[in-house]
Amino acid sequence: MLLFALLAPSAHAFCGTFVSTGDAPTNEGSQVAVVKQGGLTTLTMANDVNGSISDFALVIPVPELILESALHVVDPAIFAHIDGYSGPRLVSYKCSDFAPSEQETDSDSDSDTDSDTDTDTGTVVEGEYIIGEYDVVVLSSSESISLVSWLQSHGYNVPSESQQLLGEYIDAGSYFLAAQVNEDAGVEDGDTLSPLQVSYTDIAGSLPIRLGTLNSTGSQDLTIFSLTDSVDGALAISNYPESTIETDCMLPVEETFAEHVDAARDAAFPSTGEAHWVTEYAWDNGNCDPCTPDGTLTEADLASLGFVPDYHYGYAYTFTRLHMRYSPEQADQDLVLYPTGMTPTKQLRYIEYNEQLEDLFPVCGIGMVDDPGSCTDAEDSGTNDSDSLLGAGPECGCGSEGAAGRLIVGLALFTLAGRLRRQPAR
Repeated sequence: MLLFALLAPSAHAFCGTFVSTGDAPTNEGSQVAVVKQGGLTTLTMANDVNGSISDFALVIPVPELILESALHVVDPAIFAHIDGYSGPRLVSYKCSDFAPSEQETDSDSDSDTDSDTDTDTGTVVEGEYIIGEYDVVVLSSSESISLVSWLQSHGYNVPSESQQLLGEYIDAGSYFLAAQVNEDAGVEDGDTLSPLQVSYTDIAGSLPIRLGTLNSTGSQDLTIFSLTDSVDGALAISNYPESTIETDCMLPVEETFAEHVDAARDAAFPSTGEAHWVTEYAWDNGNCDPCTPDGTLTEADLASLGFVPDYHYGYAYTFTRLHMRYSPEQADQDLVLYPTGMTPTKQLRYIEYNEQLEDLFPVCGIGMVDDPGSCTDAEDSGTNDSDSLLGAGPECGCGSEGAAGRLIVGLALFTLAGRLRRQPAR
């Protein structure tokens, strides 16, 4: 894991204001939230359907029998919140933001699960539940051809080439959770589906991604929002190589925020060879500098995602945002997540170009410029952007104004089947 290093002088807190960026970076992909505490994993999946609600279907392998008490739906707004405050941010700084101040210093399971064996295929229905707007079934099977046959006969458009992969999960002892939208739930096309949440014991820390590539024609983006006890530190991926994205730099004048972030991600994720991942945010207790208007997580948000605080550590938690892009050929393993035990302070922060700050920040993709401008030069020439550079600057920390750039994301991760029917050097 690469630790984050602050590029600007660490003695100064960073204030500054968010700016309206117009276009925002886009990312067609999947969003999941993963809470790992001890051996318990709580997985929440955002289900953003582009098309008919009746076409939605979900199939994921799970390591144990899932009972009704381990299944929930949550408010879709939670993903907009955590995406907004942990995403790339564009900020505008003035010389006054760096003026010194006097304070400146360095589950219980009690549901019935009567098994029902389908005599035609040998697949066992271990449980059937109505969870929010979803019809959910938990399946076990002795062979993949039986499982594919059951799914296809019950309205899941599962490709036959999935048999080999499903067989690997069966050999590993996996159960399968399948969900469709209940026809009587009153959900209409254009409505936002509730994220579906499932909790299970998983010491290995595996996150299945391979099934979601079976009907994919190109690359997929996956954003993982994770919560861990602070003592466990940030989450990372052990079985794919990590990449990095340049941050804490001023945008070249010819690039918009959206264009730069999209290009930076494209450079971080190779289209050939192994799939890579990056850490886009990691901090204890949802801190940030500067923070977005979305605000940090509330206790209600944490509870919604399944995080149970350990008050021995003072309600401390670490929030991590991981981003990965992969093609079907690159996704040859499910992800193995692990707690690093480290608590970096990282976020993707980009700064509007300001000539007076060239001695403080590099220009993205170029580095520190020759003969840089400075706030001192501006003060001497009488063109400083502040009335008094030596005056008390704003109280810095987690304040913000304006609108942050947003990431627009969709569904791609686990959906196995649709239902049938440069700035120059100076």
